[in-house]
Amino acid sequence: MSTDPNPTQSTPSQTPPSQTSPSPAAPSRRFKPRELQLPDGGRLVLNAEGSIAQLDGDGKPTQEWAPGDPEWASHAIRFGLFPQDATVAPTGRYIDDMRPPRR
Repeated sequence: MSTDPNPTQSTPSQTPPSQTSPSPAAPSRRFKPRELQLPDGGRLVLNAEGSIAQLDGDGKPTQEWAPGDPEWASHAIRFGLFPQDATVAPTGRYIDDMRPPRR
């Protein structure tokens, strides 16, 4: 019996872990694909993996930004997206050896 919660979605990895590049966006995060018309006749396209592409009037890509690029946030805000910092697990209320002495 498999312990995989979603056996239809799991596939063995084709590339060794040393060759995979870390993604700034969470792997489970999916974006709703959208397009915005630009005044020059081009379009700004948000893809499902989070990348943003600027297309000219003929539909050819002129520039593209991934979620990890520094300029990504300035274009993502047009889609109502904001960059998010990585979630940090909360720490306990007290740190060892930092408690005030008991009275």
